Amino acid sequence: LMDVTTTSGVQSLTEWIQVMAKLYQLDDLVAKLPVDRRSLKTALEGSIKMSFVKWYHSLYDMSRLKSILLQCYALKAVSESCLTLCNTIQNSISPEVKRLTGVDYLAIYVASLDTLFSPAVMDLMERWSQKKELAATTSYALYLNTKRMCVITKQLEATDLKGLQLMNCQCWFKKMVPVWLNAALVTCKERIDRAVEEDKIAIVTDEVCYSSSLVDTLTFLHQMVDFWNNLEWTSPEETYAFVGELINCITDAAKYYVEQIYTRAFEHTSGMEQFSITVRECIILNSMKHMQLMLSPEPSSSAVAGLLDELELHKTFDWLQQEIGIGEQGRILVGNVVKSAAEDIGQKITSESEKLVMQFIPAIRVFIDEAMQAAQGATIEQVLSPLGEYLNTNLKTLSSNLLFSVFRNLLEDI
Repeated sequence: LMDVTTTSGVQSLTEWIQVMAKLYQLDDLVAKLPVDRRSLKTALEGSIKMSFVKWYHSLYDMSRLKSILLQCYALKAVSESCLTLCNTIQNSISPEVKRLTGVDYLAIYVASLDTLFSPAVMDLMERWSQKKELAATTSYALYLNTKRMCVITKQLEATDLKGLQLMNCQCWFKKMVPVWLNAALVTCKERIDRAVEEDKIAIVTDEVCYSSSLVDTLTFLHQMVDFWNNLEWTSPEETYAFVGELINCITDAAKYYVEQIYTRAFEHTSGMEQFSITVRECIILNSMKHMQLMLSPEPSSSAVAGLLDELELHKTFDWLQQEIGIGEQGRILVGNVVKSAAEDIGQKITSESEKLVMQFIPAIRVFIDEAMQAAQGATIEQVLSPLGEYLNTNLKTLSSNLLFSVFRNLLEDI
């Protein structure tokens, strides 16, 4: 029951092992022990197992926790303690114990862990996956801790790995992956809301002609893929399905951003006697267009890398092709989903461009009415000069601040 998660605890245990190893070299003393304890190896293995069982039950008593959520919170805390102990045993205890006694402390610890921790997690995940209203973050943290323990476990000899339930831990959590992806999408949308709300709609730098909220959103999308990569899922068949859901989440979040920034386009123009284009509208259109290009780059936009390329999902498809021969099929299906999302964003851009053009009409009508009422004898230049100046000023603002492809389409609308 010694606390071996501290430096002093590790030192004390190591010293104790050293003393025991010397005592077991005294034949007269060993002869007085019970038969089943005359071997240091046997005695030590039994002590390790018994100590772990007592330690584990002191941390986790499921009978006291009636709520599934409370059980998961408790088991997550247990997993953190088990992972800490696992790291300590691997790095600081097991090598010395094995040198002195021939006992593989880590192998015994993992075997004991497997008999208590694994069934508890399996049972909890089976019941929790049916409770969709529960938060996903706790089970995700529990999975990451369990996965890290698996990584350490894989360093054991092959004979010690046989029959370990811990090696199949992804099977316990696979029903939770869609729940985690949905939670990641919800979190991403909440962050997009804050980013758009706090966006001052100003150019980030001279080289970047879109707003800070787009930069933030692209970061959020990368975080969703980082979340997926951290799972390190090993089943090709399940990965194929999960990557499809991941892409749906990414495109959903991208379209959600465009919808939110779209609502900011003309919020400051209501009540204006004469509409004038500002850098603000240009930045919003640029941000929407850049998101579209990130999903589906145009051949002429070599400077803009596609989102799928940036997120390196092509590696996943290459692996799926190699493992189960459906990588290319998956690439096509995902490409269609992304293309559809890009087309939806394109429609939003067209809609805003049309609204932008419509904003000019009342002012142009006023200029035309004034031209028609001009004094007799006025020259064409005098009559049309105010209208020309108005159009020239606004078109100059557009040409100076819009991406070329957006400006070209806007000119066609005008």
